Amino acid sequence: MNQRDVLLSCRLVLSVLAVILLALQGCSFSKSSSDSSDSSSDSSASSSASSSPPSKESLYRDDVRDYTAAYVKSGGNIADFNAKVSQLAQARGITNWEENMVTYEGIGQGLAKAGVSGVAYDTYVTNLSRDDPNKAAAIRKGYQSAK
Repeated sequence: MNQRDVLLSCRLVLSVLAVILLALQGCSFSKSSSDSSDSSSDSSASSSASSSPPSKESLYRDDVRDYTAAYVKSGGNIADFNAKVSQLAQARGITNWEENMVTYEGIGQGLAKAGVSGVAYDTYVTNLSRDDPNKAAAIRKGYQSAK
């Protein structure tokens, strides 16, 4: 096994652990977390209505946010997650999605929307950023902007 295989195996184990942690949380997401995500959706809808049409990047970020929240709640593997994000990018005309920081801001917003916190949050940031500090920072930025 080479170093890359070991790293991928470790990431897979961390992903599985994160899913298990989320499963253990069950439906304990608080009403306040759903209220805050509802209010953030309302505020983004009202700001969109009062300004110019949203850009393809903001629409893509919203797609990634919504998909990330659904992915976190339902589980799955990282390869399927990446494939779906790639499809979302292609549908919105976004090229090089893996290097586009909008992708990672959307991921962070999705983690916030799903109510992820603590160790599970840290695990998702590590795995979904692929240990890239710039991508991790963009995830954290998106997470904070959605709070």
